[in-house]
Amino acid sequence: MRPPRRVPWASKAELAELYDLIFSPSATDDTRHAALSRMAVYISSPSCPAFVHLLHTLVGALALPYPPRAAHDAGVLRMTYAMAVVRFVNGMVDPLQTGPYARPISHLAASLGMPPSLVALRHRATHEDLPPLPLLRRAMEQAVDYLHRNSFLPLLSSSAAASSSGWDRRARAEGLVNRWKKVVKARVRAREVGLENESGQAMRRLKRELEGADAEEVVEAVVRVGLVPVGRKKRPGKAATAPPQESLLVWTPFLAHLAEVHPSVPSVLCEQLVSAILDTAPRLAPPAETADDAAEQRRELASYRWTLGTWLFWLWNGDALQVTDDDKTAAVRLLARELFHDDDVLRRVYGLVTEGTDAPSLDSLVELLPAPAADVDDDDGSDAEIGGLEVDDDDAPEPEVDIEASLAAMEANVRALEHKVSRRKGAPLTAAQLASRRPVAATESDSTAAELAPGWRHAEGWKPCPIGMWA
Repeated sequence: MRPPRRVPWASKAELAELYDLIFSPSATDDTRHAALSRMAVYISSPSCPAFVHLLHTLVGALALPYPPRAAHDAGVLRMTYAMAVVRFVNGMVDPLQTGPYARPISHLAASLGMPPSLVALRHRATHEDLPPLPLLRRAMEQAVDYLHRNSFLPLLSSSAAASSSGWDRRARAEGLVNRWKKVVKARVRAREVGLENESGQAMRRLKRELEGADAEEVVEAVVRVGLVPVGRKKRPGKAATAPPQESLLVWTPFLAHLAEVHPSVPSVLCEQLVSAILDTAPRLAPPAETADDAAEQRRELASYRWTLGTWLFWLWNGDALQVTDDDKTAAVRLLARELFHDDDVLRRVYGLVTEGTDAPSLDSLVELLPAPAADVDDDDGSDAEIGGLEVDDDDAPEPEVDIEASLAAMEANVRALEHKVSRRKGAPLTAAQLASRRPVAATESDSTAAELAPGWRHAEGWKPCPIGMWA
């Protein structure tokens, strides 16, 4: 199997988002600055593709203010554009210089489909005077368009193709698991043993398909749609520690043959079972609309997860498949990390698989764990999970509030506020106060003049007029 190629982005959706930030018709300067920040993170990774480095340089140079306001700014911008073009051409053609003798850059650029004008501009910017600023800017835009068409779009299309092929592999694995379940269940119910009949020949064909299938995809599919019966009554009860007998008859030959072809199957199966138990915890389930739906959801999850737990116990203690001690230790650690959550099924699974091992027993951890909630019985008598998700219909009564006292306090606060405002702004002017503010002649008595602030006097010919007009 070819090892996966490391990339700096977390998902294909993140790569598509970067594309939209730069090349979308609705892209703006703000979105391109956001794209520059994201590419700066990408280029710090050693697994970043080379074209992202070049694109970061080009987009960063184009994001500078244009046109420049001063001659000095124009010179700096010309040098920046010229260096970006030179680095772009060199970065594209240098990986092709693999022979003992250097080949002409123009020939290498032609093999890449690069416009000859960019190669000529690179030569001029390196060995001659710097080209004019408008010509350099057009070359920058041409280089960005080249990376868009020849690097970014092919990468996005290959990612989409890989994603669709991944979904195809998953669908094929689920189809293989479902066909096996249908054929073998019919054989078990008909009590057929030989391989010369029609169902035996179908089993042999399915085994040949298993040999060429992806083991991880098949194991994931069998955990997802195979090991747990659809009907809840066919699943093991709370007191059971082994999968149902019919399920064992169906899936033991399947897993044994798959392990013969792919020795890593026991390890992958152990990992998938633990992940499925942890990923379906009640606290991670979406909230139900009603209390009845919530109770039904808890019962379904409890039955589903406990069935997976019995398969994990069977895998560790059975003879059909052998799980290494390292895989068991890793699985126990994953389960132990989640014990602090109020999850009864998880605790029972942990206690079941660690019984008789060197791992800390559940009894020794009881004092460190929160107390579980009460059991919820199913309508048909089957056991359910102590999930801690019970809906409390009797909400605690809210304390009574004295509305009259609250209103009185609010009115007192309003009156106090009005009093402060009136003191700050002053009460309405009386007739005497209005008279004292009228203009008086300079020959008035000293007592009237003393009422004014020092350095101020009343003008004789004062008249009101708007600001900015001649009096």
